[in-house]
Amino acid sequence: MQPRHTQPIHAPISFLAAAALATMMLCWTGCASSPRAITFDSQSCGVACDSQATRIEYPQPSSVTDQQPVERLYSAAPVTLSNLETTQSRAMTLDECVATALANSEVMQKLGGVVVSSPQATTTLYDPALIETSAGGVEAALSAFDAQFSGGFLYNRSERRFNNLFFGGGAANLVSHTGNFNFEVAKQTAAGTSFAVRSITDYSRSNSPANTFGSSYDIVNQMEFRQPLARGRGTLVNRIAGPNAVLGNYNGVLIGRIRNDISLADFEAAVRDLVADVESNYWELYFAYRDFDTKIEARNAARKTWENRQLRYENEVGRPDDEALARQQYFTFKNQAQNAFAGTTNGQLGVLGAERNMRRLMGITGSDGTLIRPSTEPTVAPVVYDWNEAQQQTLDRRVELRRQKWSVRQRELELIAAKALNRWRFDLVGQYGFRGFGDNLFGSRSRVNGSAVDGLFSGDLDDWQLGVELNGAIGNRQGHVAIRNAELNVSRERALLEEQQRQLLLDLNAAYTEVDRALAAVKVAVNNRIAAEEEIEPKRKRVEEGQDQVFFLLDAEQRLATSESNVHRAITDYNLALSNYELVSGGMLRRFNIQLTEGESSDAAKAAMQRKAGHFTQDGNALYDIRAIAAPSAP
Repeated sequence: MQPRHTQPIHAPISFLAAAALATMMLCWTGCASSPRAITFDSQSCGVACDSQATRIEYPQPSSVTDQQPVERLYSAAPVTLSNLETTQSRAMTLDECVATALANSEVMQKLGGVVVSSPQATTTLYDPALIETSAGGVEAALSAFDAQFSGGFLYNRSERRFNNLFFGGGAANLVSHTGNFNFEVAKQTAAGTSFAVRSITDYSRSNSPANTFGSSYDIVNQMEFRQPLARGRGTLVNRIAGPNAVLGNYNGVLIGRIRNDISLADFEAAVRDLVADVESNYWELYFAYRDFDTKIEARNAARKTWENRQLRYENEVGRPDDEALARQQYFTFKNQAQNAFAGTTNGQLGVLGAERNMRRLMGITGSDGTLIRPSTEPTVAPVVYDWNEAQQQTLDRRVELRRQKWSVRQRELELIAAKALNRWRFDLVGQYGFRGFGDNLFGSRSRVNGSAVDGLFSGDLDDWQLGVELNGAIGNRQGHVAIRNAELNVSRERALLEEQQRQLLLDLNAAYTEVDRALAAVKVAVNNRIAAEEEIEPKRKRVEEGQDQVFFLLDAEQRLATSESNVHRAITDYNLALSNYELVSGGMLRRFNIQLTEGESSDAAKAAMQRKAGHFTQDGNALYDIRAIAAPSAP
């Protein structure tokens, strides 16, 4: 008696091919993805392996960095005290500086190195477009209403053996061939109605003697609709929350548009802050130059006094300590002049520091062989604002309030959606289909069941259904909680809006007061300088005649230089106060005639606008202008 497994096994070629393919797939999905174990020989590896494992890796240059080499950011050698005499100045008005900053600012610059330490928190020119094209944007929300197509074709061959002829359809060895071809087009409307049109073709062929035909085709075409009668019904809830929305997760068209408006408000605020920083630094640079000029004049005056004392000492008519005191005063002013140009004085940046900040804000290189010098003269005339008008303008113009109002509107729409979704699902559903059957797909139409396509349009085989479906959670705690959460969000955003308005009016109060104080300070500083100028000449005359000590003259020169610097500081502060008032009152961009607009539409977009314009009619109750809901009961 021979063992059972000594007979040779003849595997079909198709089986061997399938086994080889399955083995390859397993190796690709399993073997290749699993990490290979790496072992180190401590004696042969040692320190080299440890350093390799702990080495910090750096990103390789990409195509972007290759296209934009860092060499384009290099600048000329910086301006210093040593090469000051050979450096040319470049006069620029305030408007030119602002225009240059806006033209070069793909990244909204801020002083303090924020873009280096926190680049993701920096506003850029691309942010509104990123929100527009994100998953929460308008186009992404509109995609939920796009028509969806699905289709497929599957073919299957099967060989089976049965111990019972009944299960094999009368055949002990059943060989069957089946195929399925289907496609469907589905569409979701803004009103909540969903439509679908599909076609399904089934093919079957086997050696079963119970079959009427050796092969057959069964075709069915179906049309289906589903109309919500409770939850999900109406254009309002679908445009707020989107179709098939989940409580607490609202991503409709209106919510997406509000997100875009909020991103535009953030971008406008960043542009406004950039313009405000440019103007503020412009006047600081103006003061740095005036302070430097004042220190130079004081240094030159001290040098004349020193030379006079030195001459008197050499002619043996002066005292040596007077000459030393005058020399000390000269070098003190010289040091102050150097710091006013290249250093800092009491925390105040010198010319180079303020000019470097201006270049940073303008988006240009740190040095190009020239020094930017302000050519716009500051305002010294009195400016008076109407307080009542200023308050109203602040509440109307400030972009932060507009942004918060959009947030309030978003929460109000979410509350509307939460109330609309706090219902059971009650849908009217209907379906109609017509079939075709035959032993051939097209075949002969002269005999019965000779063509499946012919039977499809004969109307002999059709079916339909119509009914309603109802489902929902008993008690619906999630729906009630979602409404309460939406009410609290509305209350929170409204409270924040009111507090923002209060804080901004307080800021306006401070800005209004500062303008008046800064103007009074200018008058005091000018009068102080006049007094210092009137003091200096009599003292100089008495000192030259030997009637007074040089100490009093040097002290007067010091106070004259201080009073001159204070005048320029007061004028600078007055212009900074005017600028801050425009910033607080929301008129900064309007002051420079800066307007933010969207880019020009493409030709395809213009053609689509003209094509769809006839589909819209004027209506006093636009969907985007939904009446605000009543204040919620939450405190």
